[in-house]
Amino acid sequence: MSQKLIKVIIAEDQPNNRKFLRNILEKHDDFKVVAEAADGRDLINLTKRHMPQVVFVDIEMPKVNGMAAVKTLLDYNEDLLVVFVTGHSDFAVEAFEVSSFDYILKPYNEDRVLKTLDKIRGFIKERELDLQKLFNVFKSTDKLYVKCGYELHFIDADSIFYMEKERKKTVIHTVKGKFETHEPLNEIEKRLNPTNFFRSHKCYLINLKMVEKILPWGDNSYLVKFFNTSNDALMSRSKVKMLYEMLDVGSE
Repeated sequence: MSQKLIKVIIAEDQPNNRKFLRNILEKHDDFKVVAEAADGRDLINLTKRHMPQVVFVDIEMPKVNGMAAVKTLLDYNEDLLVVFVTGHSDFAVEAFEVSSFDYILKPYNEDRVLKTLDKIRGFIKERELDLQKLFNVFKSTDKLYVKCGYELHFIDADSIFYMEKERKKTVIHTVKGKFETHEPLNEIEKRLNPTNFFRSHKCYLINLKMVEKILPWGDNSYLVKFFNTSNDALMSRSKVKMLYEMLDVGSE
């Protein structure tokens, strides 16, 4: 598996200091310096262009100082990891007030910089694990996530009785009530376990684990009854035949 690079921008008005940091970072294959800035204005422009995960920022720089530049960047990207570097400890409180990740005092010490790199690695790894956990929830067929207006709901798949297409909406009927979303029924169906959920009708998707019985309803349809609810769904004659074949039971 290829190593994921951590992109870095160094913002320092002193060329020797930029070179010192770059030399340390270039010893580590997982870090890549994508740009260098000599003032705060350059830092803002280069960060928006290269989208690094980390910026090393000298607080005292010309044009726009490092503190002001970082405040602008954090409004633009709150996930940016900011490591302030300065020759004055007086800035420490203000640095942490603007959510800096770390704070290094000059003159630079390689061991101190290496501790920061290890801290960055650990933080990024933890953040990626959190994202993986969230991704696992999204791809799991045990949970259904649906957007209802401005809200995102996570619904236990086993709690769903059925879903129905109602004009331009999909209505999800569950043991905790109903949820309405503008997501198409066809798209929601793809995120559910096909073993449990069956398309009983062009407008209905039912949870077979919740079905109590199926009975004739008119000439071409059947009514699907569920446990612990008075709500019903429809099943077409062709789908009844398909279901009976799946279950290996006679249709008569």
